[in-house]
Amino acid sequence: MAGEFPLVIVTPSSMAFEGEARSVLAPGTDGYFEVLIGHVPMLTSLRPGLLTIRNDEGRKVYTVSGGFVEVLRAQVTVLAETIEEVGAIDVERAKQAEERARQRLGSGEEDVDVGRARASLDRALNRIKATQQ
Repeated sequence: MAGEFPLVIVTPSSMAFEGEARSVLAPGTDGYFEVLIGHVPMLTSLRPGLLTIRNDEGRKVYTVSGGFVEVLRAQVTVLAETIEEVGAIDVERAKQAEERARQRLGSGEEDVDVGRARASLDRALNRIKATQQ
């Protein structure tokens, strides 16, 4: 379609999306940015947040936990650590993950991987916040 570009979203375990997009709004490390057709080529990193795709079929919103976006003249590729469509989020499970991460961070145990626990907490909070919008 005119005004659309090929978009591919992959994770380490799957192809999450392959199709056309009119725009992609993504959570960059320096803030949200939008990619439209004809965008200048770039490579940037993602932070946890919402990734929104608009195309002729409508709008889809996903949570991402981090990764990279590569914008080329002919295609946009998102390499996401994890991605989940907002409508598929199990809120109760996300709240349990938040509680587990908070317990690990507050345990004071020496063998706790603080970076991993913070990443788990960020993912859980991102998922919970996404369902409240």
